[in-house]
Amino acid sequence: MDSVPASATPFDGLTEFEQAVGRAHAAAKAYFGGETLTMPDGDYDHLIARITASMEVNPQWDDRGVSTAVAAGASGGAVRHETPMLSLDKITTAAELEQFTNTLSTCTAVVEAKFDGMACHVDYRDGRLVRAVSRGDGAAGDDITHQVTREPGVAGLPVSLPNAWSGSVRGEIFMTNADFEAANDARVAAGKAPFVNPRNAVAGSIRKVERTYSVPMSFAAYAISGDGLEDVDSHLERMAHTRLSGITTATMLTAGALPAGTLTYGRRAEDLQRAVDALEKLRPRLGFPVDGAVIKADSRVVRTRMGSHSSAPRWAVAYKWAPDTAYSILREIHVSVGRTGRAGFRAVIDPVTVAGTTIRYASLHNVDWIAQQGLGVGSRVAVVRAGDVIPRVTAAAGEQPEDVVPWIPPAGCPQCDQPWERSGQLWRCTTPACSLVSLLTYAASRDVLDIDGLGEEVAAALVEADLVRDLADLYTLTSDRIAEASYVRPGTTVGRRIGRTTAAKLVAGIAAAKERPLARHITSLGIRGTGRRMGPTLAQHFGTLDALRAATTDDLAAVNGIGTVTACWISAGLHEADEVIDRLIAVGIATVHDTTPAVADGSLAGKRVVITGAIPNMTRTQAQEAAERLGATASGSVTPKTDLLIVGAGSSARSKLAKANELGVPTMSAEDFLALHAAAVTS
Repeated sequence: MDSVPASATPFDGLTEFEQAVGRAHAAAKAYFGGETLTMPDGDYDHLIARITASMEVNPQWDDRGVSTAVAAGASGGAVRHETPMLSLDKITTAAELEQFTNTLSTCTAVVEAKFDGMACHVDYRDGRLVRAVSRGDGAAGDDITHQVTREPGVAGLPVSLPNAWSGSVRGEIFMTNADFEAANDARVAAGKAPFVNPRNAVAGSIRKVERTYSVPMSFAAYAISGDGLEDVDSHLERMAHTRLSGITTATMLTAGALPAGTLTYGRRAEDLQRAVDALEKLRPRLGFPVDGAVIKADSRVVRTRMGSHSSAPRWAVAYKWAPDTAYSILREIHVSVGRTGRAGFRAVIDPVTVAGTTIRYASLHNVDWIAQQGLGVGSRVAVVRAGDVIPRVTAAAGEQPEDVVPWIPPAGCPQCDQPWERSGQLWRCTTPACSLVSLLTYAASRDVLDIDGLGEEVAAALVEADLVRDLADLYTLTSDRIAEASYVRPGTTVGRRIGRTTAAKLVAGIAAAKERPLARHITSLGIRGTGRRMGPTLAQHFGTLDALRAATTDDLAAVNGIGTVTACWISAGLHEADEVIDRLIAVGIATVHDTTPAVADGSLAGKRVVITGAIPNMTRTQAQEAAERLGATASGSVTPKTDLLIVGAGSSARSKLAKANELGVPTMSAEDFLALHAAAVTS
């Protein structure tokens, strides 16, 4: 199969070609070496494709191994791989997938997530991890045994197995989104610049034999060989053996993420395409970085028959998606006020395509972080759209221009000009009216009231038209009043009218919001300390909205997870919202916490459950509500009273799992939880 995209055009002349080869080698060295990245993944792939196309037309040119090396630009190591660790041919279209599927004939193919990390080979002897080797240039790599076995280890890659198995595992060391945040926090605390992205962080950290800070990492296996597997032909069966050994596999993470009923294997191209598309749709919510899907023959016999070409197997391809990291130039930093008065910072950047979407704005961290990065107007920055749909600036990227203008934060709130409250890292404005638009947007979000269509611009239009002065006003709106509202964007003279179609949809969504559980209505008030996790806790503890309003500061402080300071915030916020709450009750919102399981058999009846990590196809709030439908009480922390810990993919709370093991608390995988819930609600 031709691995050069049809859109790849050869370079016109030798000079241009040689310059491109130089850029490719420099970019690959940074990519595989864990240094600051110099080129977005999509640009690199396109550059390699053009170099390869040029070599096909001009085979006498010297590309210094770019088009034929297993990992162009990667350096080899001292440990040779007994079997080369090949790369994969790349495809990007349904037509290419169909062409590949046809080469497999009637063989079943398997779809797995393509993790954006660092490949490695791991040997076990009598149930002990004895050696780990990086992929390197595919022919040889570096011994990284010390790095993967030192505390805290690599999640999903146990040092000791539950049985005396001997064999080899190949897979990807990667960072979950939570791993990456924790690693960067530790790295910055150690006085070093943060990593640009998770892949860069893995490569850079693995190279360091000794580190003064902790770097959590994870592992997903995609191949296994050894004792008891000589006659096992199916990849899926071999991965099942891997999972039983306590090693995390790419297959289990892929299958666990896909919606129920979506096949991760098949013989028809359309079935495989369906799985690839479903996985891409879930990409922002997976909890770990993926840059595509791997489609490969399930049968070892078929793999052997098809063989490989110089750098890649013929029995597998990588279906690449649009990259979720890009580089741009910072032009401005806008300061706004959030739902609780917290200052928010948004970068205005040169337009850049990230994950298939043109991005002009990206979120930034707090003032201290911006200063640590040395960001200013003209800075070159890395922009990521992963883990959630909100793009964010993750770091200053590469060598910076000489003419960067340092950014000085405003002394006060941009709306009321009052000085910031700066007792912590997160600056706040204490003027309640400053955060109304943010409050409405937050209340309408999916995890709270789930009012589709009530985004920032529509909320601003309602506020500008004086139709909404507080949360309760939402429930008094009519389609006619909403349709005529318009909002003029700052710095422009262009207005946007909401219109009748959007207005009708909005009114229907607001009406449906009344029926949301009490926990969500508590959260929608935007009171400091009553976020998405604490809303359900307060609803469960007090049972009714009246009881919550009557609670003293001491009553609130006695709730699990609330201290004295937070209790004071909540008490003051409830008092300030007294009139609004009265009006919300008058329009008919839910005021009583429903403790009756929605499932008749109450599969988790009476159990106190804690959820950690990402539950596929569910937000954290939805997962807690699903547990409650099974009769459980959802809690936020593991204690001796906890009955069950549900562990999702990309779990950030390793301390919760460790605490559960210490206390002897049983655990349940996200897949088993979803299966239990699906079986219960359909019975």
